[in-house]
Amino acid sequence: MSEPKVLFEDHGNIAVIKLNRPEKRNALDPETVMMFNEFSEKAKDPKFRAVIVTGDESAFCGGADITAAASEDGMGWKSVEQALNEGYHVGLNNMIYMDKVVIAAVEGACAGIGCAYYLSSDIAVMAKSSFFQIGFSKIALIPDGGSNWLLTKVVGYQQAFRMAAEAKRVSAEECQSLGMCSEVCEDGSALETAMELAKHYAELAPRAIFKTKHLMRDSFNKSYEQNLKDEAKMQEDMVGRKDNIEGVTAFVEKRKPNFTGE
Repeated sequence: MSEPKVLFEDHGNIAVIKLNRPEKRNALDPETVMMFNEFSEKAKDPKFRAVIVTGDESAFCGGADITAAASEDGMGWKSVEQALNEGYHVGLNNMIYMDKVVIAAVEGACAGIGCAYYLSSDIAVMAKSSFFQIGFSKIALIPDGGSNWLLTKVVGYQQAFRMAAEAKRVSAEECQSLGMCSEVCEDGSALETAMELAKHYAELAPRAIFKTKHLMRDSFNKSYEQNLKDEAKMQEDMVGRKDNIEGVTAFVEKRKPNFTGE
């Protein structure tokens, strides 16, 4: 009996979603996409304070499984548009709008639409020899999964355009220098490094983390003035909550706070 194409690991207050098709460099076929969507819904459970998305030591995600796309039934959807809107976009949006930090732990290749899963995370940890390659132009296609929008926001138009148009292979070190990746670690330790980071985030005030994520994500679409107003309204809601009181009390008492999300 073969193993599931996606694995879900429950580590108490940390969820790990792991692509599990090493023979295909964790390329995505319809079953894999739908399983990822299911597990990204499961990870929304309030018990989880951080989520890690990863592959294995061979690859984070090699993109869409083009061998499946070339088969008689294509990718299992009636059209590419349907596949994106009803398939891939579900899990990607879950990552972006999830009320907790999502960390990508990257070993090996991150390519094609796998780059969208990388870019939809809040924090990326990359192993030294891993790389990012948004290589759609090699097969006469455009980047998808939101990559055009997300990558441009992170690195700027010129860098994003050249990465996409030239299908540039971007090293982990270069990703870090461009602000795409926050940490580079030794090969084989991306998941371990991400887990330590997730444990740290699991101890932080959940509501404060989510609201910060929400405001920063929304800033891509809103004016400075609107974001300023949203900050003020949100801060009004935060002040006086149990976690705020606990944080202030712990600071005064010089101890570690115990945040509950209340």
